[in-house]
Formats: sequence, structure tokens, C-alpha cells
Amino acid sequence: MSTAAKTPAKRAQKAVPEPVAEYRMPKEVADWIKRAEARITFMTTQIEDLKDANAKLRRANKVMEQRVMGQSQE
Repeated sequence: MSTAAKTPAKRAQKAVPEPVAEYRMPKEVADWIKRAEARITFMTTQIEDLKDANAKLRRANKVMEQRVMGQSQE
């Protein structure tokens, strides 16, 4: 019987990572994005403040309603 000749194992080629393309946005676009983020931050804090003020007004409204209706504890 003859033994089958083994073929030499192929060497694995190292995967060369493709260079990542870097894009630069124009300065005007970057400035516009910064201004938009600042507006969003400002409006978010303003919404939180208005929610707090609304909750206080609702509480005050209930107290005044009870006074007018004569159900006050005072």
C-alpha cells in the first residue's frame, strides 16, 4: 500500500485592516451642530423648570379651590 502524500498546509494570510476613511466636516457645520446642541440643552432645562412651576401652581390651585369652597382647615 502506498501512503498518500500530504500536501503542505497553506499559511494563513494575515488580514490587513483597510484604512478607515476619516471625513472632516466643514467648520460651519460643526458650529451649527454646537449651537443646536446648546439650544437643546437650554430648552431641556427650561422644560424642567416649567414642569416644576406647573406642579407648584397646581398645588396652589387646589389650596385656593378648597378655601373658596369653604373646606379649608384654617
